[in-house]
Amino acid sequence: MDLWIQPCTPCADLYGKPATETPHRELTLNGAGGVKDARAEEHYTCVRCRAVFARILAGPPGRQIWMLLNAGQH
Repeated sequence: MDLWIQPCTPCADLYGKPATETPHRELTLNGAGGVKDARAEEHYTCVRCRAVFARILAGPPGRQIWMLLNAGQH
């Protein structure tokens, strides 16, 4: 996979993991979005490599994952 950024090892390891996985200590919470008073997603930036993640907390269990947003994932 060609990435637009070079994620650090903790970010590379987190990519695609279930949303129940705890964020690593270099991730800073940027904000959260909700649906009907329930948190649906959280957005994080890594202070080490600048990777940007969405932690998807709603929807089917197979889609509740850590998604790396600023990389070529298609």
